[in-house]
Amino acid sequence: MIQTANGRTLEELRESAAMWQFFRDLFDFPSLKQWIRLQDERSRAAWEIVRRNLKAGVPPEIPVPTDVQAYEETYLATFEVGIPHPVCPLIESHWNKRFPVPAILHENILFYKQFGLELRPGAGEMADHLRYQLEFLHHLDCLEIRAWRDESGGETIRQIHQARRDFLERHPGYWIPAAARVLKEKRDNTWPSHWISLLALALERAMEDSSLPALS
Repeated sequence: MIQTANGRTLEELRESAAMWQFFRDLFDFPSLKQWIRLQDERSRAAWEIVRRNLKAGVPPEIPVPTDVQAYEETYLATFEVGIPHPVCPLIESHWNKRFPVPAILHENILFYKQFGLELRPGAGEMADHLRYQLEFLHHLDCLEIRAWRDESGGETIRQIHQARRDFLERHPGYWIPAAARVLKEKRDNTWPSHWISLLALALERAMEDSSLPALS
């Protein structure tokens, strides 16, 4: 069984990439098409796999309102729209007060550019939005999988490991737990709270994995 430098198998790396893609899709902007996708068997199976792997105390079935209007209204009021802000904005700069907003945006962009992830033109989302950060974590896993197929990819893999560790610690692994705590306090036992609690646990586990010593 082939193992990566921090002890994960390639199959576990593929599962990690699939998990970040699942979370990226889960937090996609609400629409009828998105609501239908969340109802399908693939999304339900993905939620159960992630929940089981993380041993998370969230519902065994993906919690989604049965009414599309309720889903859209709740999502927008929780994550996107509010005065002066929504209950739980999905942007890092709302939660991360260690640095000025321009510095946070700039560092996110530097990570993306360093590893070839391009921001979508006209997407209307800031570089520190959760969806971009999840897309980047998925991108890093895919890059590592490709690098393992290349005999000369050792240095690339080391760079990916370092970037993943730094990005998790400085960005989503730093602010998502705080967002999850606030949402649990304000909207405990609601589907948005379950969603972000599961994500916070996934990030915690990823940070633990990224800190494992490299295999010699």
